[in-house]
Amino acid sequence: MKEQGFTLVELLAVIVILSLIALISVPAITGIIKSSKETLSDAQRKNIELSAKNWASDIKNVKKLPQEDGDNICIELTTLQNEGYADLEIKNPKNGKDLIASVQITRNGKNLEYEVFSNSGCLS
Repeated sequence: MKEQGFTLVELLAVIVILSLIALISVPAITGIIKSSKETLSDAQRKNIELSAKNWASDIKNVKKLPQEDGDNICIELTTLQNEGYADLEIKNPKNGKDLIASVQITRNGKNLEYEVFSNSGCLS
């Protein structure tokens, strides 16, 4: 009577093939995940900056803006969220926790410049 099943050689061949597929795919998938986190981080920075621009364009905040060349102010992300300028739940792509960020608004001549800082706060 002939037994049905796989031989040891056939099982080893399947294991080798699966190992090769894993060796090829894992680095590629890791690179894609890293790239997507960087893209998400850039998009979040732009959203925070846009929220700060909306805050600065509101007539009730004009007096809070820097008036002289080189002056700056710092707006926390939580302030933008609480006042309704950033209605997003912004998470840190690295750990999934709420992102702690701030925007420094600096007067440069007639223009305002916006710089987003994450976790460290604005420069003084």
